[in-house]
Amino acid sequence: MFRRKYDLLALVWAMTMTVEFARCQLIRPLSVYEGLIKDMHDYFNNTCIILLHTNTNPIETQGLAEGDGLLHLQRHFSLKFNIRVVFMDFHMFNTRKKRFDCLQVGQSYHHIKRPLFVLLNSHEDTRNEFANQVSTWIAMAYPTWLVFFEDGLELADFFLDIYIPFDCKFMVAQSSANVSGREIITEVYQVDREKELRSNQFGVWDMGKGLKGPETRSLYFRRNDLYGQNIRVASIHDPPVSLFHHNLRNEITRISGFFGEVILLLQEGMNCTFTYKEAKTWGTCLSNGTCTGAIGMLMNNEVDFAASEFMMTSDRLGVISFTTPIYTTKCRTYIKKPASSNVKWNAYTAPFSANTWNVIAFFIVIMSGSIVLVQKLFALATPCPDDDRLPTRFTEILFYVIGAFCSQGMEQSSLDPVRIVHFVIHITAVIILAAYSASLISFLASKKFVMPFTTMDGLLKDGTYRFGVVGDSADYSFFQNTSDKILNVLFDELLMKETNLPINYMDGLERVCKEDKYAFMTLDNMAAILRDKVDCDLEPLDAITQITIAMALRPNSPYRGIINTNLLLLRDSGILQRLLETQWSVHLTVRKSSWKSVEIGDIVPLLLLMIAALFASCAANIVEHVVYKSFLKQKQLRINKR
Repeated sequence: MFRRKYDLLALVWAMTMTVEFARCQLIRPLSVYEGLIKDMHDYFNNTCIILLHTNTNPIETQGLAEGDGLLHLQRHFSLKFNIRVVFMDFHMFNTRKKRFDCLQVGQSYHHIKRPLFVLLNSHEDTRNEFANQVSTWIAMAYPTWLVFFEDGLELADFFLDIYIPFDCKFMVAQSSANVSGREIITEVYQVDREKELRSNQFGVWDMGKGLKGPETRSLYFRRNDLYGQNIRVASIHDPPVSLFHHNLRNEITRISGFFGEVILLLQEGMNCTFTYKEAKTWGTCLSNGTCTGAIGMLMNNEVDFAASEFMMTSDRLGVISFTTPIYTTKCRTYIKKPASSNVKWNAYTAPFSANTWNVIAFFIVIMSGSIVLVQKLFALATPCPDDDRLPTRFTEILFYVIGAFCSQGMEQSSLDPVRIVHFVIHITAVIILAAYSASLISFLASKKFVMPFTTMDGLLKDGTYRFGVVGDSADYSFFQNTSDKILNVLFDELLMKETNLPINYMDGLERVCKEDKYAFMTLDNMAAILRDKVDCDLEPLDAITQITIAMALRPNSPYRGIINTNLLLLRDSGILQRLLETQWSVHLTVRKSSWKSVEIGDIVPLLLLMIAALFASCAANIVEHVVYKSFLKQKQLRINKR
């Protein structure tokens, strides 16, 4: 009997403690939880809700009241609004984080889009569980957070030793002291670890009107001030788009060039300070997991931000973060144009096509035949002794007509039909000569360079060129990791043989000019700005691929959002485009003199023709002289025999 009474008292005590504990877990009426959580879910467009509490097993070990409240919330969101909802205690959340089908945390939980985490109360055990088991391993900025505060609890007391990143959406709901059923929503964050906790009123929620949020929905329009936070910036000496300036102690004081101008505008817009470090290279990641250059500095937390042109490649996305794209461009290979063009053997026949030359020759023959025919007809009809001095043979007239086409005169005839033919010949010759002269001048003046090859396949098949890219950069990794067969062979046969690759684009283009048959891959933008700074003419091959250029940040950097917001503001206001134009387009408009002199190679065919004509005339003169001497000798012999 005594045993039964003892068991009954123990059961009543346990049920009383369960009800008391349940009341402590749900510190607001269910209607407040239902309305506020639903409105926050809609405002941030979350995809699922995770209700976190400290009860290990609220139904079996803590009684029905606690479990009934949580189950009611789950049913409310799931059945009424079709929202995925999970409630679990912190211990289960921590131990099952890798198997939880709604939230796969660790390195791969980001496949869940915009989850909403809700802390049902702010008790000390809730606060400790959150601080020790959740905030230490989870990426705080990825989910949206909502915690319900007890009356009188200070923000600094709850968030003591808890780091809320600058880009974290962490909301605190506090009951209004004046109006029942009203919640004051405050968002909290820190600029950096060990910095003071900052808070802004996010909005007000009440039972009747729901949530009234901030006037601007943009997080970084509300958090647009870093309060002088120091951001460590790395850059590469890559003139002229990024150049370092040092003080007397050889410390880097600022960066000039395009990226220097951009980060100065970012510094002004974000109210922060920059300290600079120099990276020798852009950097690549090795097979052992380590990275070099600026990428290695970002991974090792030596710097926060890398202000230089970084290609957005898939292998880099796994180790660093990128800003919003700055610009897009193409990468291609450049070679040096030879100093002089080849001899144009067809220079004096190319102005007219073969059909045109045939028509001109046919016209000369027809006109010559016409003159002979007219003279023969008039000679039969009315012999004219005055025209005995005029040529009558076809060959003689043919030479006269050819001379007319070379701007030579013709013997004037007294026959009107012949004069008409002469007039037609001279008019035609003037027109043809004018057209020929204009075409010949343009042909000789235009320097047409015939590329030895135009593709990377042609470069590989040529076999006489060396090939280089910027060492320890994405350019090198592109060829190293490519799936293109031609580029893969080019990497193995040419690029792997280069033991001393250029350190930047300027160095590479200078090698193209200094070394014989050296090909170098660069960005079109960089080639445009640097081609006037090298002492040779550069010829591009076909584009290899189109790439996107951005700046780089530490993985999961809290400043990525505010940097991107300011970059988008610079882009939308036209300032970024103006910087691009002043840094690149100006150099494109600076052109060398358009005057093109005719080189000796262009007149070699004419000189050879003149020399050949001179030798031919001399040979003809000698033959004629020999024949004439022989004729005189034979004539003298005949006279002597008589």
